[in-house]
Amino acid sequence: MSPWALNRFIHAVSSGAVFGYPTDTIWGFGCHPLIADSVSRILQIKNRSPAKGLILLSSRIEYCAAYLDADAEQLKPISSPGAAPTSWLVPASRFCPIWIRGNFSTVAIRITGHPLLQILCDRLQAPIVSTSANRAGRATVRNSLQLRKQFGDELDFIVNGFPAGSGKPSTIKFLRNGTIVRGTR
Repeated sequence: MSPWALNRFIHAVSSGAVFGYPTDTIWGFGCHPLIADSVSRILQIKNRSPAKGLILLSSRIEYCAAYLDADAEQLKPISSPGAAPTSWLVPASRFCPIWIRGNFSTVAIRITGHPLLQILCDRLQAPIVSTSANRAGRATVRNSLQLRKQFGDELDFIVNGFPAGSGKPSTIKFLRNGTIVRGTR
C-alpha cells in the first residue's frame, strides 16, 4: 500500500469506513470502535447478533484503556503480543460501548505486532474492531480474492499487501483467572 493510499485509508477509517483486512490470525472485518454506525454495518454484513460482542485489536494497551476497568498492573501480562495470538476478556469500563462488549461485562482485546495494525492503531491512537470475515455460521475467507468476491460491494476498503496470520482464530482467555474460553486447552 503506497503512503498516499495508506493516508487515504486511515482518514476513511477515522470517518467511519468498514474494511476487510488480514490480521495476525485470520481475515477480518474492521472499523473504528467508537463509530456505532460502522459497527452496525459489520454486524449486518455478518448477520451477527450484537449480543455476542466484538474483539478490539490494538498495537498498544494504552489505546484500549478507556474501554477497560483494570489498572496498569493487572494489564501488564497482556500489554504486549504473546507467542501465540491471544484475546483477553477484561472487565469493561462504564465507557465501553454496548456495541463492542455485547451482553457481557467484559471486553475482548488483543495486542498485536501485525504491521498493518501497528500503523493503523498508532496513527488513529485507537484500537480497531475485529471480527472474522464471514457470514455467521459460515467459513472465514482465506484471502483477499475470496473477500472481494463475497463482500466487495459491502465494504469500503479491502486491504492488501500485508501478511495474513495462521488462518486460525485466536485463543480467548479470561484475564482474571486465565480460563480458556476458545482455543487450546
